[in-house]
Amino acid sequence: MRIAVTSALGFTYAVIVGVTLCLGARADTSPERAEAPTNSERAARRELVVALFEWIDATNTRDFSAQARFYPETMDAFYLWRNVRRDAVMKEKRRVFAGAGTIDIGSDAPQLIIEPGAQSARMYFRKRYVIDTGRNRKGEVLQELRWVKHSDGWKITSERDLRVIRQARR
Repeated sequence: MRIAVTSALGFTYAVIVGVTLCLGARADTSPERAEAPTNSERAARRELVVALFEWIDATNTRDFSAQARFYPETMDAFYLWRNVRRDAVMKEKRRVFAGAGTIDIGSDAPQLIIEPGAQSARMYFRKRYVIDTGRNRKGEVLQELRWVKHSDGWKITSERDLRVIRQARR
């Protein structure tokens, strides 16, 4: 199921659908974790799905201060960069989106692997994007976000594309 975030109502709908779809899935699909998810794992799943769609909404609306709250001071990985400071990440995001007439990021419901203790997680999803800067960039990737729970909420410690599904540039 594809979930598009195009308006406030669409955002609310996307969060509700995303949480509903993810709650139906087990916390971890590996054979080693056959037991039912704990209450803390279920709570983490809900929080992370909401965080994903808030992060996408902040990107689509170019709300860089809202987007920055999803990153810790230093990230383990940001695409090909390692040990990256948040200010460098936000500078790169501003550069990429500066001249864009259109920014449209969308996602399918994510697959979540909640680590034992529910303080960290890996999230995988198909991200569709259109960034029109005169040179239209559009495509679809399999994206991985790694999250760690901090006192002020979940933070993305790694953001990278695992695989390009389709890509088009004009």
